[in-house]
Amino acid sequence: MRNSSSLEYVVLRPLIIAAMLLLAGPALAGGDLNILSWEGYADASFVKPFEKMSGCRVSATYVGSNDEFVAKILAGGGTYDLITPSNDTTMRLIDAGAVEPIDRDRVPVMKEFFPIFASPPWITKNGALYGVPYGWGIVRLLLDADSGLAKPDSLAYLWQPALRGKVAIWDDVEAIYMASRYLGFRNTYDLSDEQLQKVKAALIALKPNIRKFWATTGEMGTLLQTHEVVAGNAWEPTLVSLRKAGRHIIDISPKEGRSAYSDSWMVVRGAGSNACVYKWLNWVSSAKAQALAHAVTGFGYSNAKMPDELAPIDRQHYVELGMTDPNVIKTLDWWQMVRRRGTYLEIWNQVKAH
Repeated sequence: MRNSSSLEYVVLRPLIIAAMLLLAGPALAGGDLNILSWEGYADASFVKPFEKMSGCRVSATYVGSNDEFVAKILAGGGTYDLITPSNDTTMRLIDAGAVEPIDRDRVPVMKEFFPIFASPPWITKNGALYGVPYGWGIVRLLLDADSGLAKPDSLAYLWQPALRGKVAIWDDVEAIYMASRYLGFRNTYDLSDEQLQKVKAALIALKPNIRKFWATTGEMGTLLQTHEVVAGNAWEPTLVSLRKAGRHIIDISPKEGRSAYSDSWMVVRGAGSNACVYKWLNWVSSAKAQALAHAVTGFGYSNAKMPDELAPIDRQHYVELGMTDPNVIKTLDWWQMVRRRGTYLEIWNQVKAH
């Protein structure tokens, strides 16, 4: 009898394994997914659930600037499947043929996105979509309410003598965008040489007020928390963390407008055949996964249903920041590609060195 049972097991074993594989589905499909991204965009809190349900193994490499995306991918991006550049960089990669169009039908969850992220101009070319919008945010203009200064309605507040040595701004060409709007220029991302010289002069005039150029959100938060500075620009996480700590920080909406960035998942040319790519795109585009990401980064996300997945207090903060308000979203000065980025960087470096 034992021999008969053993024989039956040997005969049936392949059929049993095949049935288990079919039932397991994608979880046993396997595969590797290599990501080049910003820190926080491949956090274990949402990578692990993805790996468990898809069978894909995720490997992430982080960058510190948008220029790194361009340098690494144009130098030969064969080792990466997905990248997440910002909207002042995406078209450089599209024009270079370094990324491939997205098959929108394979990412049906995109129907839940805010309208602005359906076919944004920074990832659309000749009717084709070259990215899946993901994290986004507004460059916030902040003022410590305890400074005794009145709430301003213009960027001009940064230049006032009362703020001498009390301002911190991001060490980035974003400062040029801000000064451009301050001077009333409408072509922020395509300034002429004459306009750039005026921007340079305005930023040099601002320098007596600047105590420090910050590099990370944590650094700016510390500067405000310790009262080393009382004003400057920052990202949402800085504002939220300070308010949670009991600080009274004013979020200014200047009449000249505010910058906004949008990061998109882009498929490196030739990587679309990797079965893990579209599984990942659908996962990170879902409201659930984006809520998990928000808990890590504090940024805004493309799925309009994401706030419903947040804890009540976090959703309250998100709404207060205007991240769910279509009227706020459509008035933002969204970053665009700067064709003369090298010139902008040169001007910015001259300002810092002055």
